[in-house]
Amino acid sequence: VISQTTRKVEKFMQIVNYLMLRVKEVRVFNTICNATFENQEAVKNLAARADVMVVVGGKNSSNTKQLYLISKSACEDSYLVENESELERAWFEGKNLCGISAGASTPDWIIQKVVDRLEGFKI
Repeated sequence: VISQTTRKVEKFMQIVNYLMLRVKEVRVFNTICNATFENQEAVKNLAARADVMVVVGGKNSSNTKQLYLISKSACEDSYLVENESELERAWFEGKNLCGISAGASTPDWIIQKVVDRLEGFKI
């Protein structure tokens, strides 16, 4: 069993456990990078506390999509945006804590523009 480096860790382990119960021999090569695992855990913890979450990154990025799905499972009001122009003020009305995360390949300048736009909402 070989996993894509950005695969959700829990899903990878479910697949491995499923196979171990059903086949004679299973060889596992865990290629999920430590930074990906740590970021997924951080998003899960932040989303559990946040009223609203914004995940920044490419909508075709496996890493970003995994972060969004993890966020959405802990915080219903989670949004995936590629840049600041996709943010909607209404998402944040009546919210106290907004969490922000980003895919591994999202440039810092895009993340900063999202943060700047959120700060400009002053809700």
